[in-house]
Amino acid sequence: MHRFFISPEAIESNTCIITGTDAHHIQNVLRLKTGEEIMLCNGQGTDYRAVIREISKGHVRVELTESSPSKTEPDLKVTLLQGLPKASKMETIIQKCVELGIYDIIPITTARTVVRISSGRDAEKKTARWQRISEEAAKQCGRGIIPKVHSPLTFDQAVKSCQAGLKIIFWEEEKSQSLRLILQSQAEKPDSIAILIGPEGGLEEDEVIMAEKHGWVSASLGTRILRTETAGMAVLAAIMYQMEELE
Repeated sequence: MHRFFISPEAIESNTCIITGTDAHHIQNVLRLKTGEEIMLCNGQGTDYRAVIREISKGHVRVELTESSPSKTEPDLKVTLLQGLPKASKMETIIQKCVELGIYDIIPITTARTVVRISSGRDAEKKTARWQRISEEAAKQCGRGIIPKVHSPLTFDQAVKSCQAGLKIIFWEEEKSQSLRLILQSQAEKPDSIAILIGPEGGLEEDEVIMAEKHGWVSASLGTRILRTETAGMAVLAAIMYQMEELE
């Protein structure tokens, strides 16, 4: 069944009006007709079965026939703090991490970050594009929410403001603590985990030391050094498996 996101404000009683690109997609790409069913999601974890009742230029009116909690959302909320990579790697990271169940993503600038966002307007444009990529990925994989991609923060801002129950920073120089050992050492399953991945050049020791002073735990990903665009996906998949979110 075709799936679309709507804002909660778009729902009035048991009716919803779909406009914009989704209305165009329904009318001109999918060529759906009145009486056909679609699935809507309010982006906050609730799904609606809906029947198309009216199609006009730029508008599709549907009747909501059933609502239920989204079944695709993990209980565990994982935040990715991603050192800004070069080229279009950030787009790939966002897309694949949304598919794997990420809750939100915070791009960060670190000491070795090559990419620099020059102005507030530039940051707004990039963030808006990244958010669209998150939305498209969430539609494709049937998510119940659209993971938020935040405006870029500095390393210091991100590390100090993070409030996750468990905070893990990945560093190639860490030799004693693996991700598996850290997860298994938790007395109780955390409801939120933050993972921090450096950019192409990795993290500096001073950054790791500073993060540890603010409650972060450094971890190794084994003997092989992963690319920045691979590391976040690998960590997220491992966490979801270990925490039984792939059952």
